[in-house]
Amino acid sequence: MAQDVKCSVDSCSFWKHGNRCSADAISVMNYTEERARTSHETGCRTFKPNHGL
Repeated sequence: MAQDVKCSVDSCSFWKHGNRCSADAISVMNYTEERARTSHETGCRTFKPNHGL
């Protein structure tokens, strides 16, 4: 399992300095009914807005 998860979405409450993700677990969903072939066909369900921005 990955020890260092990178994320550049600084509007997420799990985003930390250095583009690091501080979530305990990551959940990614498939946007299509078929097998995803690109990252654009998937989405992070772990995202939680940082309302302090």
